[in-house]
Amino acid sequence: TLNLQAVDLSQVIEEVAQELEPLVTEEGLSLVLEITDSVPSVEGDRLELRRVVTNLIGNAIKFTDQGSVEVRLYPLDPGSVSGPSGRWIKLEVQDSGPGIDPKDQSLLFERFGRGRHRLSGSGLGLHLSRCIVEAHQGEISVESSLGQGSCFGVQIPVKQSLH
Repeated sequence: TLNLQAVDLSQVIEEVAQELEPLVTEEGLSLVLEITDSVPSVEGDRLELRRVVTNLIGNAIKFTDQGSVEVRLYPLDPGSVSGPSGRWIKLEVQDSGPGIDPKDQSLLFERFGRGRHRLSGSGLGLHLSRCIVEAHQGEISVESSLGQGSCFGVQIPVKQSLH
């Protein structure tokens, strides 16, 4: 059951980035936030959406040996989203890590679906993230090429009014 309220995802991202900053520094990486001004709030469960943000940024840091992790948040053009019409926002977490083998990409969001990287965890984090995003009527995806890093994307609809 979701505890729905207006959630400012830009604020959530900044909080998570601040919490993970010591890890970023320890790993010798840079964490870049690109948050578009006036990104609308979403109707959602703040704690659950924070779990998704923490998981995606934490994974990007864990799997990046050098370089950067970029976090972008911006409103989507209404014509660029399939499915119900309305306004959407997009969160992207891009890393400069080793990338993900195409054979593994389809398993990433499955329960216990683990990649073959030596640091791969239990296979629950991305599955749980997918469940949370889908409970918010959103979508989660990955684009990755070996040697080119990965970009995880989350699209969440903006609710016009809170009930």
